Amino acid sequence: DWASAETLVALGVPPVGMAHVPDYRIWSGDMPLPPEVADVGLRMEPNLERIQALRPDGIVISPMQEGLRPLLTRIAPVHTITFNSAQQPDGYRQAEQATRDLGQLVGRATQADQLIATTRAAVQQLLAPLQAQGSLRPLYLLRFADRHHAWVLDGHSLFGGALQAGGARLAWQGQSNLWGFATLPLTSLRQVPQALIIAIAPWPFRSLAELDHSPLWQQLPAVRAGRLLTLPPVWLGNGLPSVQRFCHLLAAAWTPGQVVLPQTDVAGGQTE
Repeated sequence: DWASAETLVALGVPPVGMAHVPDYRIWSGDMPLPPEVADVGLRMEPNLERIQALRPDGIVISPMQEGLRPLLTRIAPVHTITFNSAQQPDGYRQAEQATRDLGQLVGRATQADQLIATTRAAVQQLLAPLQAQGSLRPLYLLRFADRHHAWVLDGHSLFGGALQAGGARLAWQGQSNLWGFATLPLTSLRQVPQALIIAIAPWPFRSLAELDHSPLWQQLPAVRAGRLLTLPPVWLGNGLPSVQRFCHLLAAAWTPGQVVLPQTDVAGGQTE
């Protein structure tokens, strides 16, 4: 599982194998992963022979992989670590608890606490300077599904929960799935016209420039006003190391003029 694997790397106990290694490198960008970590196939259909050849001391799975437990227990003890849970609607807080659980499992409880603390600090350092300048704009946080739809994150998501913990307000407040996002038409981004759009790569098309000729996209208030930030790849369903990367990328991308509402809007006026 990607979330557990990257957290183990951050705790100083990198796994010997992980599912979908090539895809992780595409969707997660520059997250550190030792080159010797073996690819063990698909998350729901792993290569059991390859896993057995690695002679692991233990196997960490997510709740979605529980069906594999009878097969995997023939190889090594299996441990379930929950980074996404319907019982815990805040993906960011759930990631903190999963980090603690993983730290206890591998004897790195102190390092787990340090990872939680440094992530909280990264979130606060991201937003504190902007909050000091006035009211923050609402934020649409998304990844494109295609040219007409996006996965829009809410406060239940990993990144959305982190931003809310730092004092930001997410523009999308509707229903979402287990990972805290909903697939919405781009027209939904008109609902909060004063918002800033943050779009995370990779794109499901060759270039974001392909949307330059899309009336649907170009007529969105945020796009017309230049309130669009694009971030390099970082996967929205991973762990706290990805939250830290997300914060660093966002801090490098935005400017106060894009993020802070002008005083006329704070006072009740309308602005795009």
